[in-house]
Amino acid sequence: MSSRKPKTIRDGLAASAERPLAQLAANLPATAGDNPFDPIHDARVALRRLGALVRAFAPALPARAVADMKREIRWLRRALGPARDLDVFIHETAPELRELFPSEPGLNALLEAARTRRAPLAAALTRIVASGRCRRTLAMAQRLFVAKGVRRPNGARRRAGAAPGPTLDGAFAPFARALLRRRYKKMREHADGLRKLSEDDLHRLRIRLRNFRYLCDSFRMLLPERRYAELRMAMQQLQDHMGALNDAATAPALVASLARHAARTHNPALVARAAGFGAGWGAARRLVLRAALDEPWHRMTKRADRMFAAL
Repeated sequence: MSSRKPKTIRDGLAASAERPLAQLAANLPATAGDNPFDPIHDARVALRRLGALVRAFAPALPARAVADMKREIRWLRRALGPARDLDVFIHETAPELRELFPSEPGLNALLEAARTRRAPLAAALTRIVASGRCRRTLAMAQRLFVAKGVRRPNGARRRAGAAPGPTLDGAFAPFARALLRRRYKKMREHADGLRKLSEDDLHRLRIRLRNFRYLCDSFRMLLPERRYAELRMAMQQLQDHMGALNDAATAPALVASLARHAARTHNPALVARAAGFGAGWGAARRLVLRAALDEPWHRMTKRADRMFAAL
């Protein structure tokens, strides 16, 4: 992304989308390749970044184009999701479990089941990446984020009494800074009583944090460089912490699903024992990570407060 500050919202949209569009185009073809672990992750990150931008700039964009882009991003993310979940188990969770419980033969059965379920997904991804819908989705993204001709209709309907929304020709800097402040405020409010949040609320907070960080990255040319570098490091640490917490929370369900598959061809008792170890590992890890969440959260908010004070 250029270090120049975009003047209009239109220019800000194009500048913000430059990196994730390139990331998606570079990694999507490789998601069906021989080494898809990193490309699938990077393609999913690019799709999340683009989704965050669609929602952020939606008030200035045609409603139909926004709805269509959201639908296609959701389609691609869902297409990549099952393969990514199994890849995480195969390359991260299973090795950790085998290191903790090296003498458990049932773990090998779970790993075999994961690899068996993963194999046909490669062919499915090959078809998806080569499909006309995928090509149309990439072209749609280029039109929406980059094309200079995209305009919201002058007669766009608004709620009765609502103030006129932003236009693509409006000033970018005040739009972006106000958006970041609103998103940060909502995230702080959502995290009230952090220790008492339910698993669902914690998951939603993780998504808010992730999207806030993506928008900060997209608008970083407007932010104080040193303060934002400090904040970004704290957000990354917190996001890693919450990501590990989410993986631990979802691991038992995935392990149980793999156990049902593995029990068809392996000793059910050994498989059940291994699944129990996996579920216990996930539950214990979840408790440890939740207990340690306050420190990275407060470090992030302290640095965010400092950055916004410097704007």
